Amino acid sequence: MFDNSGWIDRLFNAPLDEYFNFSRVLNVPAVNVNETESMYSLFIAAPGLEKKDFQIQVEDGMLTVSADKEEKEEKNGKVNRREYNYSSWSRSFTLPDDADDTKIKAEYKNGELDITVPRTATKVKANVKNISVG
Repeated sequence: MFDNSGWIDRLFNAPLDEYFNFSRVLNVPAVNVNETESMYSLFIAAPGLEKKDFQIQVEDGMLTVSADKEEKEEKNGKVNRREYNYSSWSRSFTLPDDADDTKIKAEYKNGELDITVPRTATKVKANVKNISVG
């Protein structure tokens, strides 16, 4: 099992993507969503970004949060290993029926983007159309 070919060293010293497809997971930030009687709160872990890097849109009941950051070129030497990269990502969330998308607020502080979505007193009824099968 433990031979001299060095496969164990190569496994533990290789970039994650060489053996497993973690690049997609590592390129999308983690999100926590909380709910109270008055609001929904999204907390997105996004260290290393600045306020100007974020774009937040609401369209047809869908909240889309994205970020785009220019990668800095290394001036002194070369990069030997890069296992994380938040240069560009996007996450979309379907807003609940009682979300007030006209009063959404966002704040970025200490590497976390906090988005507050107030709730309305009543749920907005979806425009539903029944289709008969012929």
